[in-house]
Amino acid sequence: MKVLHINTYQQGGAALCARRINKALVQAGENSRMLFAVGQNSSGDKGWNIARKDDCWWLRIPVLRSLIWRFIHYMPFMMDAEKLQSQVDSANSNHLYLHIPLSQYKNLAHHPLIKWADIIHLHWVSGFVDYPTFFKEVRKPIVWTLHDKYPAVGLQHYNSDFYPIPENLKTLDEYCKQVKRKSLLKADNLHLVAISQMMLKVCQDSDVLCGFPVTLIHNGIDVSRFKLYDKQKGRIEIGLLPDAKIFLFSAYEIHDPNKGLNRVVNALEKIDIPNKMLVCIGMSTKPTPDASFPILLTGLLNDQDKISKYYSSADFFIQASLEETFSQTPLEAMACGTPVVAFPCSGATDLINDNNGVVCGDFTADALANGIKTAMSREYDPKIIREDVINRFSYDKIAQQYLDLYKKVLAQ
Repeated sequence: MKVLHINTYQQGGAALCARRINKALVQAGENSRMLFAVGQNSSGDKGWNIARKDDCWWLRIPVLRSLIWRFIHYMPFMMDAEKLQSQVDSANSNHLYLHIPLSQYKNLAHHPLIKWADIIHLHWVSGFVDYPTFFKEVRKPIVWTLHDKYPAVGLQHYNSDFYPIPENLKTLDEYCKQVKRKSLLKADNLHLVAISQMMLKVCQDSDVLCGFPVTLIHNGIDVSRFKLYDKQKGRIEIGLLPDAKIFLFSAYEIHDPNKGLNRVVNALEKIDIPNKMLVCIGMSTKPTPDASFPILLTGLLNDQDKISKYYSSADFFIQASLEETFSQTPLEAMACGTPVVAFPCSGATDLINDNNGVVCGDFTADALANGIKTAMSREYDPKIIREDVINRFSYDKIAQQYLDLYKKVLAQ
């Protein structure tokens, strides 16, 4: 079976999940490869490839660009594409993460790897897959793992009361829903994968995706890379205080408002914990919040053993995201034996039980503080936490679920 995974970027949360699925399939003996829009071609046996944009010379001519956007894509209100893009970019600067379901990769459906594959497996494809051309021209089975809500709605990747669509973009938002629905109905054989119970409900309730078959398959993790280390030895090796009460926070960009660093700091300020310390893994582009306790910034880490030691050295991993589709970092922490305290967003409720952490009552700093207090009142066994991850989320189990789905889709 030849499987092609398509994702816009090589890096980021969705890319990491896609790469893990690809690796799990390769380890299971399948012929699995990857195609990205942004990144570098791989050397060796990774099977990573980069697609080229079409030579859209007309994009360089303002009059033609405006006419094509207006008439070919049926967008009469898009009289000025540059002005519209400026509006979208302005909203994106406020962490709304908006995209239009059109791209310059008009010929992606004719890429040699798509012709090679038996199954096309889409992941996070915004800015890469051009909906009207791709779903019309690809006549092969498509499995689509939904890493966020974007395929189910209009412009947004996050779609909740926390991230309302700007008033000046509501017309475009509705249009994008129509483009998506119309395009997806042309797909020859499309099967959706929800990575959490919340995403399963999103698919079923969406005006865009309702009616398409959907299967629940959680994200997996390579438990051979995320290891359980002795807490005290790990702290000594990475330079953390042996007697500190350490809370760990992780995000690709730690100041992303959705991830909630400020909420974590506020919650910890509400609790009288002697010798407490917050460790933050991820890129930092702003000053850290003022706090009465030390905050250590590690930056982005690539050393897998070091990452595992940070996870294992923490007393608790804290997730304060307002919206997630699965919650990958809590899974990584639990694979290293660390209990998790998390907001009740998607994924956390799929992962956490009384043996591995606490799901907070709501999305406030007070609720997070109460969740931390509850977790501190319990005893957790790191070995039991890790064993639960192995039993539910290891590569071999997730790979088998995808293989079963591929066979089912190919048989239709």
